[in-house]
Amino acid sequence: MLLRAYLRDRIALFFSLVVPLMLMVIFGYLNLGDFGRVSLAVDDQAKNDASKQLLSLLKGIETLQITEESTDEALKRLRRTELDVLVVIPKDFTIAPARPGQTVPQLVVYGDDARPQQVGVGRQIIAQVIDRLSFAVTQTAPVVAVKDETVQGVRLRYVDFLVPGILGVNIMQLAVFSVAFALVGDKQRGVLRRIMATPVRIPNLLAAHVVTRLFIAAGQVAVLLLVALVLFNVTIVGGLGALVVVALLGTLLFLTIGFALAGWAQSENQVPAIAQLITLPQFFFSGVFFSKNAAPEAIRPITNLLPLTFLNDALREISVQGASLWDVRTQILGLLVWIVLGFVLAVRLFRFERF
Repeated sequence: MLLRAYLRDRIALFFSLVVPLMLMVIFGYLNLGDFGRVSLAVDDQAKNDASKQLLSLLKGIETLQITEESTDEALKRLRRTELDVLVVIPKDFTIAPARPGQTVPQLVVYGDDARPQQVGVGRQIIAQVIDRLSFAVTQTAPVVAVKDETVQGVRLRYVDFLVPGILGVNIMQLAVFSVAFALVGDKQRGVLRRIMATPVRIPNLLAAHVVTRLFIAAGQVAVLLLVALVLFNVTIVGGLGALVVVALLGTLLFLTIGFALAGWAQSENQVPAIAQLITLPQFFFSGVFFSKNAAPEAIRPITNLLPLTFLNDALREISVQGASLWDVRTQILGLLVWIVLGFVLAVRLFRFERF
């Protein structure tokens, strides 16, 4: 009898079985081991057999996370500390003994000075690969020279990375849970039905909920930023105004989801389970506690489109990189699209006649 009662309790079943399973699957697929790898970009300007051989050797080294991109794009990422090392393969690159008086091809290796350990490992691996190629050709002298260059990157502490993610999560939790619980509770107690019998207009009631949460969200963002500044000496590189604008847009987005959830749920017991299904995956795949690139490549096209991903990316760009609202226009556009989708969903699910 107790077992049947437990199986009938969907909320208990959800939190005791579904949530642990979700956590196991999420952490099982997160590539947390990639944090010890060196991100290395290659600009192959030669595009010949020799450069392809070098690139193939580099790709075969598990420690390196290889991408191919132009020098200009890679240097931008180096300055943003999104990349550790850039290797530029020149057009005259070849793997052959040099004739007397002839200069050997020269690789240019750029390293981010904000990531000295990763750059050191990357340079050592490249030197070993060059030595291996040289020994195979001449048995002695190197057939390729290496020129080291340093790029000044953003010196990012973990707390600097963490604070924007915590702001985003706080906004999501406030908007989704507070609205859903408040409206569903009022629905169960008959408060909304009684309000409908008064002269209070429904749009005014909903507007009051929205404005109240926007004020609360602004206050919570201010408190979290103050704690980050005082206790952890976090520096907000961009403007506080831009940060607040993005935070309020994120609040509007998740408020629409909260209204949709309040319209669908019939009781307060249903709210936590559905809210967790919506928010829990975003905790881990939207760049809150660690990079969103820790997600498996196969699902990144999806995780990069999650609402919290757009919010965290915009907050982090402003906070860490000093971006303006125009610089994060892509993320703002993503937030606006989600606001429209959430509004449509809320309109379809939220009907006062049902209350």
